Amino acid sequence: MESVQRTKLSAGRPSATPFVLAFAVIVMAAVALATMPVYAGADPAYLTVLTPVFQWVPFLAIVVLHAVHRSRVTQAPGDAAREAPWRLWVASGVTLRGRSSSIIVMSLVALIALVITAVVPLVASGAAGMIDLRWAEGAAMAAFLTLPVAVVFMVPVAGEELAWRGYLTSLLSRHGFAATTALIGGLWALWHLPLLAALAHVGELDGRDVVSKTIDLLLAAVLVSALRYLSGSVWPAVFAHALFNNLFQMVQYNFMEPLSAATTSGYWGYMAVSWVTWLIVDAVLVVWVYRATGGRLDR
Repeated sequence: MESVQRTKLSAGRPSATPFVLAFAVIVMAAVALATMPVYAGADPAYLTVLTPVFQWVPFLAIVVLHAVHRSRVTQAPGDAAREAPWRLWVASGVTLRGRSSSIIVMSLVALIALVITAVVPLVASGAAGMIDLRWAEGAAMAAFLTLPVAVVFMVPVAGEELAWRGYLTSLLSRHGFAATTALIGGLWALWHLPLLAALAHVGELDGRDVVSKTIDLLLAAVLVSALRYLSGSVWPAVFAHALFNNLFQMVQYNFMEPLSAATTSGYWGYMAVSWVTWLIVDAVLVVWVYRATGGRLDR
């Protein structure tokens, strides 16, 4: 009886707890090693070059752990016919067949949601005098190029999202949308902390930037998770992640004073408006997820 149960477990999805723990150890160790030279005095410019490659570390960790799981699968003849194997690409949410329309629709939803979360805080904070608005030279071209640049940056971002909102979301989906989103979002934000801390160590970020960017990641995690649940595909999350990285940077560099120059009250006032906007957008998406899917993932 015990061997039959073990066979069924190994033939299906991996055991979530040891898999996620092993994944967390691998990716956290990788980012710690990648940032270590900064503390030894290295020029942090190497991180800019390394980042597009390093973004594939989460999915490479998934591939390795999935291969280990599959190598341990020992199917009895009777079970093999009844238990569907846990397939890497299906679990990662990359399948396009039958999902093209939902991928397009939810990518448009991502575009609208991110424009709202970028523009509303800019306009509201500027109108309230929290920050100074400006029109930098080349701002129009920067805005025009944001979308095509985001499409290009989907390539490195896919390395993250195939892991976070792809495989891990499928693996943990039995726990429902809220628990899955919270766990993966928390781990995703934690994974970014060593990089943020390294940049703060060399003065490229303030301590307040580390805090605000971590909160931004937690709020953005709800958006990208909702997109995965609503579309059944990882691709809208990949698009949203790439656009998130580029759109907010474009807005803050071209249409407002640098946040590094903002007063303390102006900085936190802007961030407060931003987070309230994020919470409203996230709340709408969460309600949509539960009404459309009941918090269950159709992978």
